Amino acid sequence: MNKVAAVKVDSFDYNYGDVEKGVNEALELLGGMEKYISPGDRVLVKPNMLEAVKKELSVTTHPEVVRAVIRAVKKAGGIPVVGDSPGPTSTRKVAEKCGIMAVCLEENVKLVSFDEAVEMHYPEGRVIKKFMLARPLKEVDKVISLAKMKTHTFMGVTGAVKNLFGCVVGMDKAQFHLRMQKRQEFSGMILDLANLVKPSLFLIDGVMGMEGNGPRNGHPLFAGVLLAGVNGFAVDVVMTEMMGFKPQHIPMVAMALEQGLTPPFTEIEVVGSAKGVRCSFVPPRTLLSLEDRVPKWLAEFGRNHLTARPWISDACIGCGRCAAHCPPKAMKIQQGKVEIAYEQCIRCYCCQELCPYNAVSIKEGCLLKVVKRLL
Repeated sequence: MNKVAAVKVDSFDYNYGDVEKGVNEALELLGGMEKYISPGDRVLVKPNMLEAVKKELSVTTHPEVVRAVIRAVKKAGGIPVVGDSPGPTSTRKVAEKCGIMAVCLEENVKLVSFDEAVEMHYPEGRVIKKFMLARPLKEVDKVISLAKMKTHTFMGVTGAVKNLFGCVVGMDKAQFHLRMQKRQEFSGMILDLANLVKPSLFLIDGVMGMEGNGPRNGHPLFAGVLLAGVNGFAVDVVMTEMMGFKPQHIPMVAMALEQGLTPPFTEIEVVGSAKGVRCSFVPPRTLLSLEDRVPKWLAEFGRNHLTARPWISDACIGCGRCAAHCPPKAMKIQQGKVEIAYEQCIRCYCCQELCPYNAVSIKEGCLLKVVKRLL
C-alpha cells in the first residue's frame, strides 16, 4: 500500500522506448498493471492538462508518458479514455497543443471533455461532503492519476493528489478558491476529493519537471524520474523529498501526514533505480507562507503587506483572460492593461496560472520580507 516505485528515465526528449521501459518497470515493481486493471475495465487516464502550451514547457504531462500508460492499460485488458478539465480552455484545444490529442488518435483512444458536472456525495469528508465533478468519473470503473512534477505558487508543489483538482469542471474551480482562501482549507478539500475519487494508481511524470513559479510560469528542470504508487499521498511525500522540499512545509502533504493517510518518508518503501535521486527545485515565491506563523489578527490587519501579491508587468496586453476568470473579480482592464484591487484579491494566484504572456509575477512587500527575517 505504501510502496512507491521510483524509476530513472535518462531521456531529455522523452524517447518513447525509454519512457515505455520506465513506465513498465515502475508498474512491475508494484505488481504489474493487471494487478489493478481487470479485463473489460473502463479506465480514465487523467493527465495534467493545465493549459494549451507546447509539451517542451513542462506545463502538462508529456504525451509519451500518456501513451505508455494507455498501452499498459490495454495490455491488461482495460478500455482507456483520456480526460481532464483545463480552466478557461477546452480540453481538445489543450490536448492538440500539448500533443496528447495526437496520442489519443494514434492509439485509438477517446478524449473525453469534462464539460458536464454531476453530484457526488462524500459523507466522510472532513471539509467537503458533496462535490460537483465531471460526469466521466461516473462512467468509468477505474481512474489513474497521471500527474506532472511541478512547483505551485499557491500549494507549494503539485503532484499525484493535486492533479485530481482537474476533476472539477472548468471554472467551477474558482468557487473553491473563494470558499477556501487559506492553504490549509484548500488542502483539506483536495484530500477529501482524493479520498472520494480513489484512483487505482498514481503516476508522476518527473522526467522534466518544473521549478519556480509553477504550475504554468516556472522553468523546466530535468529530474529524470517516474514515480508510481497506489497511495497517492505517499507518492507525493516521495516526490516532495526528491524535489528538495520538506513534506511538513507543504500544506497538503503535511495534512496527509497528520491525518495518517501516509507514513513519513522514512517509513515509505521506495523501490527502483531512482530511489536515491535528489534534486534542488527552486521554490515558488510563496512557498514559505506566513499562515499559522503569525497571530491571526496581525495577518488579517496586514493582509496587503503580509502576503505576496500578484503584480502585472509591461508584458500585459490587456487580453482580459485573468480578469474574466478572477474568482473574486478583483481585476479589470484599464487603458489596455490589467489593474488589481488588492483589497479584494484573495491571493489564489489563478491569474499567474492563466496568463498566456507571463505578465503576472508574484512579489513580496517590504513588510513581508522583514517579518520573514524575524521568524
